[in-house]
Parts: sequence; structure tokens; C-alpha cells
Amino acid sequence: MLKYFRVKQQPEKVVPDLGAISLSLLERDATLPFTIRQLNNLPEHVKQRMYRGLIPPALLTRFGIDPIHWTDTNKEPRVFLKAEENSEKVLITAQSSPAASDEFFALELADNALNGVELNLIVLNDPTSPRYSIDHLEDGAPTMFGTLKRNRNAEEQAMQAGLAPGQVRAGLGGSRRVFEQVEAFLSMLGHRAYFLEPLTYVSAWVFERRGFAYVRGHKLMDDIHREFQPGGKLYECLDDGSSFRKQEQAGTVRGRAWAIHDGILEALDLRWDNLRMVKQIGRHAGVETFPQAVY
Repeated sequence: MLKYFRVKQQPEKVVPDLGAISLSLLERDATLPFTIRQLNNLPEHVKQRMYRGLIPPALLTRFGIDPIHWTDTNKEPRVFLKAEENSEKVLITAQSSPAASDEFFALELADNALNGVELNLIVLNDPTSPRYSIDHLEDGAPTMFGTLKRNRNAEEQAMQAGLAPGQVRAGLGGSRRVFEQVEAFLSMLGHRAYFLEPLTYVSAWVFERRGFAYVRGHKLMDDIHREFQPGGKLYECLDDGSSFRKQEQAGTVRGRAWAIHDGILEALDLRWDNLRMVKQIGRHAGVETFPQAVY
């Protein structure tokens, strides 16, 4: 579904490292926040037990995967955990078949420099839907989902199929349930909020609907909405000069996203960059930068 590629400056930590999780540490203070790194330093079976809480069981059983053992009906592994010792990241992926291309779920969380948590990656793909190779060129070179290079033919096909920038397959649905699961997990760890950086305009809009607010980028989103109105600079750039710049795109989230992906923000001397969002656990921020939006 979405991925984030941002190189962040790392400020000094304001909360000291607590060391390994122990029974005495658990007894000390129930509100003390634990880090991903601390969890990754636990024994393997303990880690799996802890991280099991990040995947909605109904999502796994939908594909015949046991939510406890993470195996299919043939006892083959279908859920994979990457949580290396001393690493500050955890990645969980799930696939509906042995083929890696049939991955339908991926989630990566990471510690940040202030002892908070970043949502670096969330993927919810329908493995039964057609796949569009927007993530690499015909020679196999990666495009970084169109942020480095672009496979325009694949992008046009994806757009015509109803996909948004950054999507290789149709979405699976269920993001609300996944976010609820993530928040329950982070609450258990003692965190009050988590952060992310939206790769596309659609990403930002989806996260608004899931209750996120902007740390950076709210003004940019307001400017985009204003300039896509009739008479605005972005609206005037929708000159039907390409498949990604049709005038009717001004009225939909997905249409605006493809135009932005095509570089239309240059008309405002701006780039889609440096946005950052935050979600308070259990609270909806009520942000809406595209009122009464049509997807």
C-alpha cells in the first residue's frame, strides 16, 4: 500500500536507554515505554509472542493462515518476522502462497531518536488482483515506487485500473483494523503516539481519515486544495497534456495524487517532500484538508 523514504536527522535522545527487559523492569512502572530494540533483544519465542499482536487474526485466517503458528493448512510458514538482536526495527510480512509476489501484508515499526515509534511501512495488497510493475523498469532497475525513476507505461495501466501512486496491486482493505491493532500494541508498550511520513497525497489523505495530524505539511495540503479549485494554479495545469493531467482529476483524491506524482507542484515552486504526521493513541485528530473528498 504505502512506503516511506525519508532520511532523518537524529537529535539526541531525551529518554535514556533502559537496558534489557526484565521482570524487575516490568514491575517498576507500568507506564514506562519500551522500545523496539528492547523487544528485539528478547528470546526468539518471546519476540514472536509479543509481535503476534501486530497482525489482526481475521486478516490471516482470511488466507487460511493459523494466527498462532503463522502457517498454512500444509504447515508451511506464511508469516515472517525480522526482528534482529540490537536492531531498532521490526518487519512482519505475510504472503498467501510461497511466491514473494503474493505478499499481502507488511508492517515495519522502528524506534526514533526521541524514544518514540515510527511507522515506516504498511502494505495491504490483494494478492488475487493484477500486479502493475510501477516499482521497477523493464530492465529490472528499481524505481523506488516512482520516486527515483518512473515506469510510465505501468503507471498509466495502474491509474486506469483505479490504483493510486505507490500501489502495485489493488488494496486489500482492513487498514482501520490494522491501525487499531498497532495502537493496542503500542499502548501495551507504553507509547502515547506514533509518527510517519506519507509518500503520496493519497497516503496523507488516508492517514487523515485514520486520525493523524500534521507535524509538518498541513499548509502544503491546504495550498494544494486551494490551487486545485477552478482558477487555481494547479487547476490551470490540468491541460490534458498527458494521462496524468486531465482536468477532471482536480475533483478526486486519486486524480490529484497522480498529477502531483507527475510533478504538477512545480507550478507552485513546491515539491511533495518533508511531510510528517503524528497519531495520538486512541484519539482522532479530526484533520480534513480536502473537505467532502471523493476518492
